[in-house]
Amino acid sequence: MEKIKQLQQDFADFMAKTDFGGNPAELYAPISYTILQSGKRLRPMLCLLANEMFGGDEQQALWPALALETFHNFTLIHDDIMDQAPLRRGKETVYQKWNANIAILSGDAMLAMAFQYALKPEKGAELAQLLGKVAREICEGQQMDLNFETLGNVTIDEYLEMIRLKTAVLLASALQMGATVAGAKEADIQLLYEFGINLGMSFQLQDDILDLYSDVATFGKKHGGDIADNKKTYLYLKALGLASEKDRKRLEHLFTLRIDHDEEEKIEEVQAIYDRLHVKEASERVMADYDQKAFKALEAIDLPAERKIHLRTYAELLSGRKK
Repeated sequence: MEKIKQLQQDFADFMAKTDFGGNPAELYAPISYTILQSGKRLRPMLCLLANEMFGGDEQQALWPALALETFHNFTLIHDDIMDQAPLRRGKETVYQKWNANIAILSGDAMLAMAFQYALKPEKGAELAQLLGKVAREICEGQQMDLNFETLGNVTIDEYLEMIRLKTAVLLASALQMGATVAGAKEADIQLLYEFGINLGMSFQLQDDILDLYSDVATFGKKHGGDIADNKKTYLYLKALGLASEKDRKRLEHLFTLRIDHDEEEKIEEVQAIYDRLHVKEASERVMADYDQKAFKALEAIDLPAERKIHLRTYAELLSGRKK
């Protein structure tokens, strides 16, 4: 844990030295507001831990770590516009605090900044290529997510592919970038990427659960936001597969209702159906399967077990998170 805390502090110090300001102030104020909030810093930490695992230069790895954090926050700003989300990390979103136009422009500026940071280290061109690849994949996943809102039939396999693109590939790429800076062997980088994909799948399934089964103060988002927004999550799709005809029709009807309906009543009714069908527990079993696949890939990396201990510890902390 000491090494993890040290890397977290090193990254915090690095961010504190970075100037996110500029003119016009209306463009840059939302950037500072967003990126300096107390987020999990998950992606930079995975980058730094992967780099540390392979004995890389931390000073070189801090740049892609910053690129990843900046890029991730850019995606959140734009996600919140599309979702018209009022809260993020327990605070007003940029979309809510300013407006959609400012949120779009500030997000675009953050994307440009992320590529500038990725290009800083010695292997900057390779890192920028990786960032460009994952940026496209995330857009593909986001478009799939938007498509699901109007599609009548979405399968669990289609949903899992969407979250692989929208969430898991960025975690996997963070690990890949840290290992690349450290000069790791290609075979080990691929195993680490596989570890990250499975970790990311588990992470997003946990996010789906926490959206409904965690309070706003802890989770930092609106309770039941996915249900209110008619998001076809794993919980919903699994419930459809397990439900009686009566419950299935009721669920499908509830997920056609928009914001003019009583939101809390809708969330409570959907949750009652989920609870009857034990879909939370079903989701947790799938999460456990992804966790098992992740740690199997980590074990296969050609390094002594003691070199992997910090990354393993951090991943285990993620699997037990409450926010």
